[in-house]
Amino acid sequence: MNDLDFVKFGIIGAGGAWAFHSAGCKDSTVVKFVAVYDINTANAVKMAKRYRINEMTAYSDLNEFLNSDIDAVLIMVPHVYHESLVIAAASAGKHVLCEKPMATTLEGCDQMINATKNAGVKLMIAENHRFLPAHQYIHDAIQQNLIGDIILVRAYEGVNEIPGLSQPDFWKGDPIKAGGGALMDMGAHKFATLEWILDDQVESVSATLAKQCINLPEKAEDNALAIARFKKGTIAEVVVSFTQITMPYNSLEIHGTKGSILENHNWEHPVRINSIDSKLVDNPNTWFEPEIEHGIFPLYYNISARCEDEYFAKCIIDDKDPEFTPQQARSAIADILMGYLSARTGKTATYDDLMEIYQSQGTTSILENLNNFVPINQNLSKVLRMQPIGFDKQRAQQILEKHDIDALVVTSPVNVFYFSGLPTQHVSPNPILYVLNNQYPNAVIIRKDGEISLFYWELFQSVEKFSWAADHVGILSPKDTARQIVSKLKKWGFEGKNIAVESSAPKFLTDYLPRKLPDSSIIDGDRAILEMRLIKSEEEIARIQKALMIAEQAIMACIDKAQEGMTDNDFLKIARSTIVESGAEGWDHLTLSIGNSDPEAPGTGTVLNQGDIARFDFGAVWQGYVSDISRHLVLGEAPEEAKVIIDRLIQVQEFCEEQIKPGVNMKQISIDANAFYNTLNPNGSTLVTAHSIGLETEEVHFFGPIQVLDLPFEENMVFEIELWEKFQNSLIGVEDCYVVRSDGCKRLSTLDKHIFIR
Repeated sequence: MNDLDFVKFGIIGAGGAWAFHSAGCKDSTVVKFVAVYDINTANAVKMAKRYRINEMTAYSDLNEFLNSDIDAVLIMVPHVYHESLVIAAASAGKHVLCEKPMATTLEGCDQMINATKNAGVKLMIAENHRFLPAHQYIHDAIQQNLIGDIILVRAYEGVNEIPGLSQPDFWKGDPIKAGGGALMDMGAHKFATLEWILDDQVESVSATLAKQCINLPEKAEDNALAIARFKKGTIAEVVVSFTQITMPYNSLEIHGTKGSILENHNWEHPVRINSIDSKLVDNPNTWFEPEIEHGIFPLYYNISARCEDEYFAKCIIDDKDPEFTPQQARSAIADILMGYLSARTGKTATYDDLMEIYQSQGTTSILENLNNFVPINQNLSKVLRMQPIGFDKQRAQQILEKHDIDALVVTSPVNVFYFSGLPTQHVSPNPILYVLNNQYPNAVIIRKDGEISLFYWELFQSVEKFSWAADHVGILSPKDTARQIVSKLKKWGFEGKNIAVESSAPKFLTDYLPRKLPDSSIIDGDRAILEMRLIKSEEEIARIQKALMIAEQAIMACIDKAQEGMTDNDFLKIARSTIVESGAEGWDHLTLSIGNSDPEAPGTGTVLNQGDIARFDFGAVWQGYVSDISRHLVLGEAPEEAKVIIDRLIQVQEFCEEQIKPGVNMKQISIDANAFYNTLNPNGSTLVTAHSIGLETEEVHFFGPIQVLDLPFEENMVFEIELWEKFQNSLIGVEDCYVVRSDGCKRLSTLDKHIFIR
């Protein structure tokens, strides 16, 4: 035995579940709640002040909390965080009582089990139904064989989670954060309790999921029905609902070869048993109602929380392992995952099927995009939400973790568009959000878990048609934007955390953030943004390629119509009309020179004459994404020196194309390309440049006169390779667009690289 009279618990998570634990244990002699940590420090402080049983200390730092003199922790946070917090608590040598469900994946359960085992601390899942006196009575009655062999079971639990589920940014119902919907949340109760009561394990599950009341595209089921077959032959119907508008309750029917047991938590006496076994009653037709400690909701939750918390405390005091083992809690998660696997495949899922997924893909794969497999009640009004174009939540998580960023604030129109889809670019169908950006600045916060929150001009009523941001807040002024951003950061618990901000953020925001969040580190977020945007999705690549095709059409329209006496203004008109008629939003740039005219200042009336080299460097915009390509034209015969230069530059460009592969260093390519050029023209000089392209013509230079990055090329990077040499009093060269694929570098542009002759 330990030399303890009571166990000092620290609380992680100052949410709604705390009400049952605090009420249930207010008179306990073995459970003392003495400390609290919450990611939102204000919530922790508020909870500690309101606790009247004994003094409770609020902590803003998790490590400081875990290094305090608490004996054990009670974890009450969104399901996806159970794993990391259990591991952290175990590493600090604290015993762990963790709210159900144990974890959202089998791998998470395994890590929790291994961490606590290796640390020599006790772990129990706070499965309060497992400790409810009514369930204890039912368990004992079945073990005493009062109703014989169990044939059929029906279990139900219903609550009203409609208000929470209706909030797009609320974690409940999120396939990853919550591990699914009602089946994971309440099925954990049902399966853990049934396996214990029946002393049996589930071998297969067939599940039906539905969204009956909540039609948010990102949410999983709000109602679920599962048919489970146990190893000993019992079949069970498990029904759970998030949409019960009456008082929450649980019910259970168990039918055996010698009688039946009925349970309903809304009854004053929660259990009724009818049995032909003479050990129970003389009259087999009589329903017997045993005296059991009970109270109608919420009292039975308080009772069960007291029973489980005190039981775990006594296990610590007596140094014994809980009878409700982590492996048993893991088994309930396996049952639920079988249900979700069944919903995905449309057929019964067996434990062997689950183990195959576990060993090959991992059970997270069952939860990914689970919402796509949940049928929606056709009577619900449709909610359509865009899918991200290039923004990738998982990649964002990795990059923010890499740079130790807890929250990233972006404000420039191009990045607000990238992270949210809100049409804030100058080439949007109606660029009003771009034009008004100074008066009504739009912004996005990206959290460390990849979730985003959008702040937009409140008068823009079509946000849900254009943005995939589930959480969005209307703003009416710059000051309002700053206030709303800080309010959201505080709500999410980012006081004292690392908050990265785009370097071009307006001064009113960069002044406001450190003033209102003095304990937070405000750092530069540009590098993280760049890394996210560098790798393009297939949709982004398709848009760039379409923009490129339109730019090529504009160039060829100019070349085909070129004749002596035309001016640069004539060519600009041809290019503009071609781009617009092709369906593009517009042009990013129309760079044009004739002879020695300034290519950056077309439209001065320069006339095309025989022998002049005209350069067309165009970029169209297709659904927000830009292109960049240039070609040369000569009326008559091209100068021989010019042809030699272009041929030489094409060789260097194609050398780069051959060398670039995933993993090859950009700096090395720059060195090798210049060295190769020197073998062709030892006394010459060229500008060998590669720059990323996507939402902007030059997102970042990989190498060239501006900078050289010491980074590897990665698959799905899209970039330009351009080279220029002096010819007479101007520059001529080659410029083409490429994408990195797994097997090398692929050219996206299609026009002949040589000088066009007319």
